[in-house]
Amino acid sequence: MLTDSKVLALKPPAKGQQEHPDAKVTGLRLRVGAGGTKTWIFRARTGGRTINKKLGSYPGMDLTEARTAALKLVAAIARGGSAEAVERTFGAVAEHWIKKVAKPKNDSWRLQERRLEMHVFPAWRDRKIVDIRRADVRDLLERLEGAVLPNRVLSLVKTIFRFALSRDWIDVSPAEGIRKPQVEQERDRVLVMSEVAQIWKAAELLGYPFGPYIRLLALTAQRRTEVAAMRWNDLDLDAAMWIIPAADTKGERRHYVPLPAAAVEILAVLPRMGVFVFTTDGRTHMTNYAKLKARLDALIRATGGAVAAWRLHDLRRSAATHMVRLGIREEVVGRVLNHASKGVTAKVYTLHTYGPEKRQALDAWAEEIERVVSASSAHAMVAAIAAE
Repeated sequence: MLTDSKVLALKPPAKGQQEHPDAKVTGLRLRVGAGGTKTWIFRARTGGRTINKKLGSYPGMDLTEARTAALKLVAAIARGGSAEAVERTFGAVAEHWIKKVAKPKNDSWRLQERRLEMHVFPAWRDRKIVDIRRADVRDLLERLEGAVLPNRVLSLVKTIFRFALSRDWIDVSPAEGIRKPQVEQERDRVLVMSEVAQIWKAAELLGYPFGPYIRLLALTAQRRTEVAAMRWNDLDLDAAMWIIPAADTKGERRHYVPLPAAAVEILAVLPRMGVFVFTTDGRTHMTNYAKLKARLDALIRATGGAVAAWRLHDLRRSAATHMVRLGIREEVVGRVLNHASKGVTAKVYTLHTYGPEKRQALDAWAEEIERVVSASSAHAMVAAIAAE
């Protein structure tokens, strides 16, 4: 068996090279060249072929480190019959995750890809994923600045490590158990009804698809990506119903959204340019929410309005808040929002979909929007007449 003292004392052969196997870790060998070089190698047969891999050079890699590297190869071979998993870099795994998981299921995959390129790949692209440790994760996060960026990056790398874990490419995730570096304040921005009216009226000036999209976002209280990805096949305008497939919802739960009359009227006159209701090219659903929001804000200001510090998601939160104000029970509002039910009874045994209650809630919300928009229009007309 190789020992530290024996490795140090090994003399080079007169010519060629000699290999000295380690009796403790099968497959590990120290190759000593005539010039005095000492190289750790791993050799094993699996699946009818020979794996012959250089691990490192001595003394840069000592005996303990060489055994650790060899044992990783042994574990990888036991899992999948090859040493390929040990060779995978973080960059290769992340790109595979983007292609196979993020792109098909996540509309924000471009943002995730950009975060990887800017904040993770410079340090980890070529790092073997099995070599990344908890200390590396902490070091990566400590170099990031901003109120929420470190949290977002931590969440992203955790997801990628879990993906690698599910494929048996790593044995443990180095990001698990690491807490968010920053404490985030939960947003509680609720639009008052006069602000909702301003957004509603400015949306009309956007035209298709963005204007109708904003109004459907307000009327249905669903998530922005769910509304953007609305498909014609998921709509029954005669029954005033929108069925969101489980694959398109955040919680992966099929969701029935009763459509108020105002929503049906909007949808009934939209052009049908392909699978998606809101599209600019007839092939994919609309995206680029930041640019849409900027255009909407500009139109609000141009028409003399002002809605400060708001986001598209605030329409959903505001709808929920105002529905409660209108007397809708919080349980029903939660069903409208497709929030997860709590408890075994709610999840498994309560099959009632709250269809009538959800329809009543969304109808009441649509009537409230119509009331405020009409009132603001009437007020504007009176003001214009008085100015004359």
